[in-house]
Amino acid sequence: MLHARRLKHADRVARAIVVAATAWLVFAALWGFAEIPGGGHLGAGSSGTFMAAEQMIRWKLLYPARSWYTGIHPEGAALMCHHPYGQYYVPAILYLVFGHHDWLLHLPAVALSAAIPWLLYAVTRERWGALVGAVAAAGYVVVPIAVGFASYWNLESICIFGSLLFFWGHSRHMTTGRGRYLAASLAGLFVVCCGDWIGYILVAPTLGWAFLRAFVFPPRFTARFRLAPYARWWAVAVVIMVVTLMWWIGLFAKADQIGQWLGAEDSRGGGKLDTVAQALESRRAWIDFSFTPLAILIGKVAAPLCLLRLLVVRRDEETYALGMLVGATVQYVAFKKGADVHIYWPHYFAAYFALALAQLAGSLGVAVAWLVRRVRPAPAQLAGVLGLAVGLLPVAAMAHDGVASLWVWRRTGGRYDEHGTLIRSHEDILYVLQEVVLPRMRPGNSIDAHRSTQWGWEFTWKSQAVGNAVEAPSVGGGDVAGHPFWIARASGLTGDEQRKVASAAHVRVYGDVWVVDQREAPAPLEAYSLNEREPSAFEWFVYGGTEPRRSIGPAPDPWLTWEWRTHLGQPASAPTGEPRTLDEMRIAHNVAVAAGDTAAAQRWRATIVHALDPAAATGFSRGVSLLGVRVTGGVQPRVESWFEPSQALGDVEFAVRSTVEARATLSLIPPDPTDREMAYPPSISTKLWRPGFLYTTSAVCNHRIGRERYWGHWRTRDGSPGPLRLDGQPQTTLAVLD
Repeated sequence: MLHARRLKHADRVARAIVVAATAWLVFAALWGFAEIPGGGHLGAGSSGTFMAAEQMIRWKLLYPARSWYTGIHPEGAALMCHHPYGQYYVPAILYLVFGHHDWLLHLPAVALSAAIPWLLYAVTRERWGALVGAVAAAGYVVVPIAVGFASYWNLESICIFGSLLFFWGHSRHMTTGRGRYLAASLAGLFVVCCGDWIGYILVAPTLGWAFLRAFVFPPRFTARFRLAPYARWWAVAVVIMVVTLMWWIGLFAKADQIGQWLGAEDSRGGGKLDTVAQALESRRAWIDFSFTPLAILIGKVAAPLCLLRLLVVRRDEETYALGMLVGATVQYVAFKKGADVHIYWPHYFAAYFALALAQLAGSLGVAVAWLVRRVRPAPAQLAGVLGLAVGLLPVAAMAHDGVASLWVWRRTGGRYDEHGTLIRSHEDILYVLQEVVLPRMRPGNSIDAHRSTQWGWEFTWKSQAVGNAVEAPSVGGGDVAGHPFWIARASGLTGDEQRKVASAAHVRVYGDVWVVDQREAPAPLEAYSLNEREPSAFEWFVYGGTEPRRSIGPAPDPWLTWEWRTHLGQPASAPTGEPRTLDEMRIAHNVAVAAGDTAAAQRWRATIVHALDPAAATGFSRGVSLLGVRVTGGVQPRVESWFEPSQALGDVEFAVRSTVEARATLSLIPPDPTDREMAYPPSISTKLWRPGFLYTTSAVCNHRIGRERYWGHWRTRDGSPGPLRLDGQPQTTLAVLD
């Protein structure tokens, strides 16, 4: 009776841990589910998958396809023949039922995130008991890569889910002999085979071992089992693998795209390093951030233990972690071009870590309990309690990084440091597309987009339109009914381009976004505020906590319109009323300078300087001074640099970079050695800046875990020498963030 109560108590403790682990991972998957899909893997990557799946419904195809929104029936190379199509079947069904919506992109991943911790618990519980099973569930949800891609409907999550279902169903079938568990195991295998080619490798060690156990090894070599149902399970599993493999290859052959399949790896941009050691060294920062060094160490220590246990214990459950390890290793090493450009490539190691951690903790618990029993009587649950305690130690140590990483992943679209290149979410321009451009377009219209927009899958998804690469608007230059709008980023236009476009078209400005309705006659520019604000608690959860909420007013903003028109040589009326924000005070200062009102200009200048951190104030050559810096908080923290030129600057930009200088408190992740570009040029080109005016440039702080220093220097865009610090120092520290 006492033993039964202890078992029930252990089950309650284990289930509480699994519920907490599941709740955290589901939150990570649901957070921001209704936001506009931005750039990166999480936004653009998910958009591409769903758009390819939509083609299956629109054109009644067996294939996902490209040629999105062209109105052309996809065929030939437009048919996607790279991976098994399970990744696309679910989005196709969702599109058929619900249509085209942003919130659908992450919905399937939420279901997987809810299931994976429970499956890890269930798989491990079959061998080690409930308490150690809880270790596996908790271990998975603190691995940063598992947290960051909890919302990503990708091949890895599908195969992890399918593999765990396959393992759990098999273990339960071995224990109970019930047909529903056999069906569950085979269903998991079918999911794996529909997920990715690596899925076949994930289950191969288990099926290979099962073949040896059923047909090669003598019965006494392993634990007793019933051969007939075991052999039936194995035979049906092999049939499923063979049939699905033939089906995928048959589809590729029917489309005459076997070459596309075989050349998929060569089409990626990575793989430039010759040896595995060089490749791993180049990805070290990605690996450390995705797993933490502690998880990597545990994975290395556990690997020989897992192999030893299989050789000694000779049970099917001992192959599960090894299967994940083999599959993850093949994925990461054999397909190195993909691993070089996709940070999520080693996601399978997270599932291996969870299973291996439980196996390691369970083994240590059993060993210590055995030693204790050699000395004195011990309760039956001692091994499980010790295994739970040992297993939760690294979980607790990794929890800080697992939680903190979620913001970093979301802020960067799952790209982390992107090898140091600039990262932009594009959600500001996507919002303008949604609110301004799309309501005035007809289905089938395309959009003319300047190269500065960096048009990608996220733009195609949001607009459901083709983006035409067009350098300048075509006002009065022909029939534009089929492509009425031209868009650009002001920060990507030179001063000469800004003058030329503004003089030839009716430009409407929304933050950094320029929109031209090419059906309208030229007219003076109008600038609208995006009215950015912090989200409410509800908005923070639904739309994500990495972007401000935006709203566009019905009328042009008088402060912004005056500033743009003044710099572009258009007639401008001075705004009336009192400025409310610091940026409006900056424009009020410039209005006073333009009007010759020295007293007002000095008053506004003093107010602005008082609001800045003067520690970074610096004089530069070519007559430009950095007055100070302001670091803003909120969901999109920024480092603002405030400048005052005394003469023409030319076409230059204030480049901001960031360097991680120290590990964060409580963090296990070492400083990332990658220096990152952090800032785009200002919206108003420096070639248009006026002496005596005040200007600001900003860098969004995609802050990494650790103490990160943001620093800046001037550089030119036209090859001429940039402004240098008068004291000869090469760079200026703007802010240090922890």
